[in-house]
Parts: sequence; structure tokens; C-alpha cells
Amino acid sequence: MRLAFALFLALSSPLQAAERWDLPINESTWRNIKVPGVSQNKFIARDNTLRVKSYDSVSFRYFKLPLSINRPEIVSWSWRVDEHSGLTTQTKAGRDDRPLAVHIWFEDNASGSLFGSLGSVFGYPKVGHLITYVWGADALPGSVLQNPHYAKGKLIVIVGKNGTTGKWSDVRRDIVKDYKRSFGISPDLSDLRYIAVSADSDDLNGRSIGAVRGLSLASRKRLADIDGAD
Repeated sequence: MRLAFALFLALSSPLQAAERWDLPINESTWRNIKVPGVSQNKFIARDNTLRVKSYDSVSFRYFKLPLSINRPEIVSWSWRVDEHSGLTTQTKAGRDDRPLAVHIWFEDNASGSLFGSLGSVFGYPKVGHLITYVWGADALPGSVLQNPHYAKGKLIVIVGKNGTTGKWSDVRRDIVKDYKRSFGISPDLSDLRYIAVSADSDDLNGRSIGAVRGLSLASRKRLADIDGAD
């Protein structure tokens, strides 16, 4: 009976069911991070969309995930860029502008943090490993690049050469696979605590206009292994 019942569940239910969390995009739940001495981007949160205008500026807008979001494996969103000053080489500090980026930040900061001493001064998150998904790199889509500012950061190019402006495009990424590709190890998903959006145009005195909407996370729930049932 146990085997028959287990097989019935396996055949009548999907092998993977995803629990999804849609992240709110509004002015009250997202916080800014500025870079000292540099002008800030203009972020406008409205209609569950975060619009970003970057005129010779750089800054981040980030969201701290609530504890109810448990070990997410998938991140998805839609984005568009309406204007930018050209593609840049993301691996060269001082020339790595980008019109739009979505970041996932892990709070595994035992050996250093992204924001260093600024974190304690301004109350910024203590970010360890991070992955930045890039719109606007002079590289092929799918490329994994080293973050030139931070040893524990990787860049994954989503829109690179031949990218199209003025059009919404959907993105869905497997966080576990991307983390393994980036760092060679599996992530502790309980350390994933922040989602951020940024634009960067200060290095080359550029400008860009873009937007992100529909940010969501998903965690898969798998059926129990039925091997050995009798």
C-alpha cells in the first residue's frame, strides 16, 4: 500500500512545486545606498516598478528579505533600458558603468564586507558574497566576470552586445546554479538576505534611464524520496 500510494502521489503531482514571493516595490520598504562624493541616481518607485535615472551618478536601492522568505532558489524580474551612453568593460574599475543591474547579496561576511568601514558608519548591510546581473556589458550574454571592486563579487551578463533598448524583457535565474558557476561551491541559501537594484554612469560621465518590475523569488518544494518504500 505504501508503495502504491507513493507512486500515485508522484504521478498525480508535479515533481517540483514552486512557492513564490513577489517583492513589493515602493518607497517605504526599499532603502538607498550612496557612494560618498558621487551624485546619486534618481529612483522612482510606483506601480510595482522601480525606475532609475542615472546622470553621471551611482547609487543602490535595496530591499531586505523578510524571514518568511525561506531559502529561495529562483529569482526573476522584468527590465528595460530606454537610454544609455554605450556598453562598457565591466572588469575594469573606473570604466565599468552600466545602465541597470540587479544584485543578490549574501550575509556571509565573516571575512570582509562589500561596503567595508562605510557599512558601520552609514548602517549599510554586511554583504559577503554577491552576484550582480548586468544589463549593458561589452561581453556576450552568459559571461561570468570578476567584480573589479570586490573579490567575493561576480558579474553575470544578461544583456550584452546587441542588446535592445526600449523593450521589456523577462529574466529568470537559478541562484544555486549561478552561485556554483561563480564561486565553485554551493550557497547557503539562508544567507541570502538582500535584493538590490543599481545604475552606474559616473565613470564616463554618461547617462541612462531604465526600470525594473515584477521582482520575485521562488523556493522549490520537492516530494519526499520514495526509494525503499515497501
